[in-house]
Parts: sequence; structure tokens; C-alpha cells
Amino acid sequence: MVHLYRYATVSMEARIVLMSDNGFTQKEMLVMILDGQKEINKQIDELHEKVNTKIGRQELFGWIVAVGALSALVGNLMS
Repeated sequence: MVHLYRYATVSMEARIVLMSDNGFTQKEMLVMILDGQKEINKQIDELHEKVNTKIGRQELFGWIVAVGALSALVGNLMS
């Protein structure tokens, strides 16, 4: 029997085998898990793209401070 968990005991393995009797082979279950993982990774990538395209609060305040300092410098030089 293939160990599903590294530290599983014999009684735990028996329960896992009995609980996983759902008509799928281990290979089919692994393929389903890997497909689900690919879908999750795709959704995470989409969320990262959304987050990276938005301007952050710190970046916004940094630009406001930079523009304010520049306008203060120009105003000081003009007077």
C-alpha cells in the first residue's frame, strides 16, 4: 500500500482508504487535484495582475508629496 501521509499509522491508512472509495483511481484523483491546482494558480496570477496594475496608497502619497515639494520649490524660486 502506498503511504499517503509520511507519518500515517496503519489505522489512519485504513480510514483513508475506506473514505477515498469514491470510484476514482489514485491516478484519476491526482489528475483532478493537479487540474484544480492549475486553475487556482491561474486565478492567483489574475489577482496578482489586478493588484500590480493599481496604484498603492504609499505610492499615491509619495507622488503627492513630490509634486507638493516641487511646486513649493518653484514658488520659492519665482518670488
